[in-house]
Amino acid sequence: MLEKKLKKNYFLIVTPAILLIFIFLLLEKNNIILNFPLGGKVLSTVIIILSASTSTIFPIWYKLLLIKKLKNNKKVSFDDFTSLQNRVTITTAFSIYWIFPAYMYQLQEIPMLLIAFFAIYALYYYYPSKRRIEMEKKTFRINPD
Repeated sequence: MLEKKLKKNYFLIVTPAILLIFIFLLLEKNNIILNFPLGGKVLSTVIIILSASTSTIFPIWYKLLLIKKLKNNKKVSFDDFTSLQNRVTITTAFSIYWIFPAYMYQLQEIPMLLIAFFAIYALYYYYPSKRRIEMEKKTFRINPD
């Protein structure tokens, strides 16, 4: 049940981004380019930091907050665990959207590759598979369903 809910949220967020990528590629192929003046180093840095945050930093931070909150408890409640998984799934799925401002501001190749790397990492690593959910249940000492 948790896996289905997480996958639904995941695909509700990721599917429009993938469609947008195809639309951008189609527009570019037809020489219709949607972009703004060249983005500078500051903009590149900001987008890379935001991309890294949504793909790696925030999920770790959410887990640490849950651990700190439940420091004295031996087990984590299933509701807290579900809330954590939902937050992590939604946050990491949004990491793909940083590709669009990077593309529209014509960032250089290396920053674009970093942003794409963070997005692919988040989409792959935090995909709500049964195996990952079971592994996290063991980590947080959640009883099997």
